[in-house]
Parts: sequence; C-alpha cells; structure tokens
Amino acid sequence: MLRLGLIGDTQGRYRVERLLRFVAGHFEDVDEIWHVGDWQESSVLEGLKALGKPLTVVNGNAPDDLSYPMQVRRRIEGLEVGMVHRPPRKGDAWAAELDICIHGHTHRWRDEQVGRTRFINVSTPTAAGLTRERTMGILTLDGGRAELQRIDVQLPA
Repeated sequence: MLRLGLIGDTQGRYRVERLLRFVAGHFEDVDEIWHVGDWQESSVLEGLKALGKPLTVVNGNAPDDLSYPMQVRRRIEGLEVGMVHRPPRKGDAWAAELDICIHGHTHRWRDEQVGRTRFINVSTPTAAGLTRERTMGILTLDGGRAELQRIDVQLPA
C-alpha cells in the first residue's frame, strides 16, 4: 500500500506558512507528496520538502520552471500512475496508457473515469482563480485499487 498526498495550484492570496501547517497535519501519514504544478512561491515547495516525505513535482505555468519535468509516470501497486499539470486532451496517447492521470490547471475537483483512465484533479487549496473551492487529497493505492480522499482545506485566519 502507498499513500500519495496530492496538492497543486497553490496560487493566489494566502499565507504560505498557514497552508504548510494545514498540509503537515493532513499529510502526516502519507508516504509521498505529489504537487501538480503552479506553486507560485518557492517557499511552498521548500516547505513541502521539509515535511520529510519524497516530493514529486511537475512543471506548471506559474511558474514555468523547466527544471521540473512536464510529466511523470510510475508503476505503483500494480497501477500505471501519471501526473501532468495541464489536463490531457481527449485522445491523448500518453494518458490513454495510464490507469490514473493526476492533473491540475483547471482549479476544479475532478474524479472521472474516461475509458481505462481515471482522471483526478484535487483542485486548489488556496481558492486560486475563479473558484472558491479549497481542496487537496490523499490517494491510497493498494494491490491494483485506488481510493481518493477529498480534503476540504480551511486555513486559519
């Protein structure tokens, strides 16, 4: 069994330290943290690294930082899992080979099966852009099964 803490699109007006305190409490029992891009402040990634879990990050558009890959793909617990910032277009060959495709960019929660691929977007924990939604998630992978837990984010004032 492997538990991934999923977070992304950490943009907008918020206090980084408050977000990181919230994340630390909810990601305490995860094995790894995956950030789907658009972190805005480098202190976000630094703070996630400081949690002591392996951190996987893909490039987004805010910032567009080519020191991070555009896509990652791993076989975990019998599942092909990939992560990319922008949601793949219909018919995308890379996504079609995945069991799970984690993406960001739209700032909208998504848990949708399309063909063989389950598309997951945990939205944004900072209500960035045109949404009031503040969410992140934990994806538990175990023996070919995947369970997604939605975490509604409430940052202290």
